Amino acid sequence: MSKPFYVTTPIYYVNDKPHIGHTYTTVLADVLARHHRMLSERVYFLTGTDEHGQKIEKTAAGRGITPQQLVDEVAPNFENLWQQMGLTVDHFVRTTHTAHKAVVQARFEELRAKGDIYKAEYEGLYSVSDEAFVTETQAKELQAQGLAHQLVTLKEESYFFRLSAYEHWLIQLYERWPEFVQPEFRLNEVKQFVAPGGERGKLQDLSISRTSISWGIPVPGDEKHVVYVWFDALLNYLSACREGHWPPQVQLVGKDILRFHAIYWPAFLMAMFRQDGDDLQGELPERIRRQLPETILAHGWWLMGDTKMSKSLGNIVRPKELLHFGSDAARFFLVRDMQIGFDRAFTFEAFMDRLNADLANGLGNLAARSISMLQRYRGGAVPVPAVFDDLDAEIRALIARTAPEYLEKAGRNDFNGALETLWTTLRALDGYIVKAEPWKLAKDEANAAKLDTVLAQLFRALRMTAVLAAPVMPDLCQLLWESLGLPGAVADQRFADLMIEAPAPAPVADPKPLFARIDKEAAMTEIEALKAAEAAPATPRLDVPELKETIDYDTFAKTDLRVGLVLEAEEVPKSKKLIKMKVDLGFEVRTILGGIKEAYSPEDLVGRRVVVVANLAPRPLMGIESHGMLLAASDNNSKPYLIAPPEDAQPGFIVK
Repeated sequence: MSKPFYVTTPIYYVNDKPHIGHTYTTVLADVLARHHRMLSERVYFLTGTDEHGQKIEKTAAGRGITPQQLVDEVAPNFENLWQQMGLTVDHFVRTTHTAHKAVVQARFEELRAKGDIYKAEYEGLYSVSDEAFVTETQAKELQAQGLAHQLVTLKEESYFFRLSAYEHWLIQLYERWPEFVQPEFRLNEVKQFVAPGGERGKLQDLSISRTSISWGIPVPGDEKHVVYVWFDALLNYLSACREGHWPPQVQLVGKDILRFHAIYWPAFLMAMFRQDGDDLQGELPERIRRQLPETILAHGWWLMGDTKMSKSLGNIVRPKELLHFGSDAARFFLVRDMQIGFDRAFTFEAFMDRLNADLANGLGNLAARSISMLQRYRGGAVPVPAVFDDLDAEIRALIARTAPEYLEKAGRNDFNGALETLWTTLRALDGYIVKAEPWKLAKDEANAAKLDTVLAQLFRALRMTAVLAAPVMPDLCQLLWESLGLPGAVADQRFADLMIEAPAPAPVADPKPLFARIDKEAAMTEIEALKAAEAAPATPRLDVPELKETIDYDTFAKTDLRVGLVLEAEEVPKSKKLIKMKVDLGFEVRTILGGIKEAYSPEDLVGRRVVVVANLAPRPLMGIESHGMLLAASDNNSKPYLIAPPEDAQPGFIVK
C-alpha cells in the first residue's frame, strides 16, 4: 500500500469572511496535497471551521440570532470558496458536527480518568481575541501591540490540563526531532516559550473549560462547564481523520497560532497515547513520537505595507479581488512570493508585476514562441536531437538538474524556492532562444540538426514545467500540456515517471494562450469597484405581510400608547418566548408579558423605557394575567426590536 500523506489547515474561526491569510494557507495545503498525489501517496486533505466560543456567542446575541444560526450562515463562505477555487479538499470539518463533539467528550473523560485533567479555580488575565488566559509576559506583549483593550481579569472555576507535567517530554521533542516545527527559527520561538532562557519549570497548566459561556461542547457529567475552544478545536485533526492516515505529516498554521499547535496540541496527544509505566521525567518514547504530527509548518503574515491586515484598519485583501485575475494566477502569486515562515508585504502592483513578468512575459511567451516554431519549422513534430554544441550541452545539463532541484526543495515544503529554481531555468531558455536564433537556423538546411536540438530542448523543458508546476497551477498547466500535444490529465502524471528526454508521443497542438498580460491601470479600476461593492452595506430583503386595511383617525385615536419603565423582569417557566415584567406606567404598575425572550434577557430589560398599549384588555398567558402590550418592530425573520423612548421621557407620557 502507498504511503499516506495527511495535510491539514487550521480550522478557521467563523467570525468573519475569508481573507488573503485564509486563502494562502488553504492554497498552500492544496499545493501540498496535489504534489504528494503526484508522488503516488495516499493523500488526505482536511480543512474546516471552528464554531464555538465567546466571540461567536456575543456576535450572535448582538444580531438577535442563535449561535448555531450564525455559524450555519458563515461556515459556507469558507466551504464554497474552496470549491469555487477548485481546491481538492477531502473533508470539511465543523466543530459543531456531532461526530466531533463525541470525540472531544470521550477524550476529555479519558484524560480526566488518567488524572491529566482536574478541576480548580483560576483568576488571571484573559485575552478575548485569543480566548485564552495569558501570562504577565504575554500580557506585556499584547499591551506593546496596542491590544491591551482585549485583556480582562477573569475569575472562574475551570478544568485544567496538566500541561506542566509534559514539559520534559516537550523539550525532548523539540531537541531530538527538530523537524517537528519548521522553519527552524520558529522552533526556537517555541522552545523559548516552554523554557524561557533555558529555564525549566515555567510551563503552567492550561485552563480548558469555561462556565461564563454556554456556546460550546458540554463537559461530560458537569454541564455547567463547556470545553474551552482550544481543546475543542485542536481535536478536529483527530476527530475528522480518515482511517489509515494518522498522524498528520504536515499541519499548516499561521505564526500567531503556532504556540497552540506546537505546545498544547502535542501535549494533549502525549497524554492520550501515554501508557501506565511511562515516565514523564524520562525519555519520550518513540512510539509516542510516531503518534504526533511529523511537522508543524508555520508561515508568516501577509502585510499591507508594514502593517498586519485588519478589518478594523480596512486594509484586508479579500479572495474575490485575487480571483479577479484567475484562480491559478492567485495560487501562483501566493506560493511564489511568500517564503515560508516570514512575513510578506502585499500590494496589487507587486501582484500584477509578478503575474506579468512570470506568467505573461515568462512562461506564456516562451510556450507560445516554442510551440509556434515547432509548427512553423517542423510541422508540429518534435524532433529527436542528435547534435549538441557547447550552448546546447549547457542547457541540456540545466534542464536535467532542474527537476531534481525542484523536487528536493518541494520535499522540504519550500515551494517558493522550488518555483524560483524552475523560473530560473525558464529565463535561461529565453536567453537560449536569443543566442541560438532558430529563425536564422531555419533558413539553411545545413543547420537542420542544430535547429532540431533547440526545438527539442524547448519542448522537453515545457513538458517538464507542465508536470512540476501542475500542483501550483493545475488549470494553466493542463492547457500547456494539451498545447504540447500530450494526452490525458497532467495531474495524473507521476514525478517518478518524468523522463526529461523521452520522445514526444505526438505532434504539438495549436498553442493555447496561457496568461494574458494585465493592463495595470484598468485592473486597478476594476479592483476598486470590487472593494466598493464589498464595502457597500447590503440592503436586507424585508419579509413583511401586506399593508393592512386603511382605518380612519377616530379608530386610531382609540389606542392609548404610554411610556413605561420596566421595574422587574423574569423568565416565564416552561415558555420559550415569554418574559414577565413589572412596568411602571406613571399612574400604576402593571404585569405585562412579552414574547421577546429570544431577543432580550430579563437583565437587559430592567430599567429600560418601552412603549405600552395601555388600554388593551387584560388576557391570561401561561396562567398569568397580562395587562398591556409592548410595541416592537420586526419582519417575519428578524428578532423583535423594542420601541425605545428617550431616557428623559417619563413613565405615563402619552405617545402620539
